[in-house]
Amino acid sequence: MQNLGLTTELSYEQQHELYNQQIADNKQLSSAMAYLLMDLCEEGDNDANSTQELEAFNSSKIPSISIYDYLCRILKQAQCSQECLIMGLIFIDKLSQKWGRIVLKSINVHRLYVVAVMLSAKFYDDRFFQNSYYAKVAGISHEEFNHLERVLVFLLDFKLIIDPLLYFTYRQRIITNYFDNPD
Repeated sequence: MQNLGLTTELSYEQQHELYNQQIADNKQLSSAMAYLLMDLCEEGDNDANSTQELEAFNSSKIPSISIYDYLCRILKQAQCSQECLIMGLIFIDKLSQKWGRIVLKSINVHRLYVVAVMLSAKFYDDRFFQNSYYAKVAGISHEEFNHLERVLVFLLDFKLIIDPLLYFTYRQRIITNYFDNPD
């Protein structure tokens, strides 16, 4: 995560300690993730370059639903784990690393993030839904959701495995930087 300054990985002892920490509730995590995504969008919006490979994720206009409300909707209706919110961010950050710049923009954050979260739910959670249901949660057509999922899997080169140390490092950075001081 470029703006969170990831430089070191956590030891297994640190992982264990983090795993036993509760991330309060969904509302608090949604709030922290919304602030983070808004920060990334602000940085991405200031970059005049666009990534052609991500144009499929662009909305025709910036959605009127806030990122926070969208995240709450995802957690409530899709019933994915909190971990999937963080893993979705990791998938997006892999794309940022691939192109050497922030890929999130206000025009694509909703669609890119929801597909990344749903992909992580399907890959990591024990319980997940069909794409037709996820499409309803996302507010897009089933066909479009299927297309966006395919695009994302190909952009990630089918590399969906996330190292636990990497996950816990992201999780700790989010807790440290966005729970106590979201500014």
